[in-house]
Amino acid sequence: MITWEKIGCFLLLLFLGWSGLAGSGCSESPTASVPIQPRWSDKYLVGAYYYLWYPGNWREGYINGRLLPQQLPVLGQYDSSDLKTIEQHISWSSRFGIDFWAISWWPDQPELDRIIRDRIFQAKNIGDIKFCIFYESGGLGLEEDRIDLTPEKARRLSADFRYLARTYFSHPSYLKIQGRPVVILYLTRTFVGDYENVIKGLRKELQSLGFDLFLIGDELFWYVMRPKPLPPSTSPFKERVGLFDAVTAYNLYNWAKPKQMGYGISSTFLSEVHDLFLAYRSAGGQKVRLIPSAIPGYNDRGVRLSEKHPVIPRQYESGGEEGSFFAQALKRTVLPFIDPVLPMVLITSFNEWNEGTQVEPVREGGETREDHSPSRNEYTQGYLYRGYGERYLSILRDFFYAVGGRIEDGQSGNGLARVKVGAYKDGKLLAESQTDNLGYFNLSRLNLTPGGPYGLKAVVKGFLPFQSQFLVKEDKTVLFNFRLTRE
Repeated sequence: MITWEKIGCFLLLLFLGWSGLAGSGCSESPTASVPIQPRWSDKYLVGAYYYLWYPGNWREGYINGRLLPQQLPVLGQYDSSDLKTIEQHISWSSRFGIDFWAISWWPDQPELDRIIRDRIFQAKNIGDIKFCIFYESGGLGLEEDRIDLTPEKARRLSADFRYLARTYFSHPSYLKIQGRPVVILYLTRTFVGDYENVIKGLRKELQSLGFDLFLIGDELFWYVMRPKPLPPSTSPFKERVGLFDAVTAYNLYNWAKPKQMGYGISSTFLSEVHDLFLAYRSAGGQKVRLIPSAIPGYNDRGVRLSEKHPVIPRQYESGGEEGSFFAQALKRTVLPFIDPVLPMVLITSFNEWNEGTQVEPVREGGETREDHSPSRNEYTQGYLYRGYGERYLSILRDFFYAVGGRIEDGQSGNGLARVKVGAYKDGKLLAESQTDNLGYFNLSRLNLTPGGPYGLKAVVKGFLPFQSQFLVKEDKTVLFNFRLTRE
């Protein structure tokens, strides 16, 4: 049981309006430096890429499995189709404030599609999280770092999106922005050929099915492809950026940039990511939203040792705290670029273990620099790995949520689900949420500035009033544990 930090008292019984996740709020941006305009969400929207390719990809190799001793996932080397695993992943995500999963979907892997339909949809707590499709465009055929959208590939893309629309877009947990179903399209930066008409045609076709697509392009990288024989461009393609509702970067790791490798304190990675985000924000203008993203580190040597890719360690500096690189990435390259209209963030990743970008919990305890290679450091490159537990999920919550915790039945100790919770100041509702299947809630920092005090109010029918107030801390989520007494 977590030891919750308890603060003061002022909890009143009050029925709060509940607006859900994205698309239902229409409040104004509190940031004085940007024009006042409708906001597409009344909270930060935190998403994480989610993968369904286990147990197969465990056998491919991953850094935590190569360590000496191993640092395995809390759930072990699980099967992605296991319902209890899925429910635990949803529970962690909900409890620590990951609002949605961008689920990896391959056009040529129907077995992964079945996991979504037959397993994820059957999870008892599926209502605790949103999801959207992360369309793996590489499945259409990636040749020499380009996806040439030939008529054949365009037909395949269109057929896939028609299937996605019929199968997923009407699901109550599907992520929508202003009522528009969200799809993230991978590797758009590699598109060549008639991509403009293909994407416009795709939108028109889905509109005929009753869906106004909100399309996010994976457009940001250090170079974007042009048709042969032209070399890649290091500048944004404004005309292609303009085809999307928003653009993002799946992962800005690039082994070919040695100055970006190693400890963050001495590398150029974060400063160059910052500059790249600036360039693409400018390229999008007022029409296309920028969705900043972050990785907690990178090490794909467990799966691609022969390629000798360098590592970005999870500590910002030698001897640094676990997760310090991730915290710096969020502070320096995410928070400054959160869009005032669409305050969305993407994390790479929840469980991409093969490239070492996961935030999924690891079994706690121990630290090592050694691995199972003959030299004892071929996989780690001498960097330290710790059994970090829930550390990365806690970092996420601290950055994006001012207050959270659990509401319990004081008699049974069970969490109370679907309790409406809100934070107020001077009688004004500033943040709202609803407890999940296990009674956990989080209130976004978006409208809660450091300081206070703020009053916390909830609807708990059949229980005696409980009163509390709290102060917002700048760098830590205030956690409560309410044990309520029945009337």
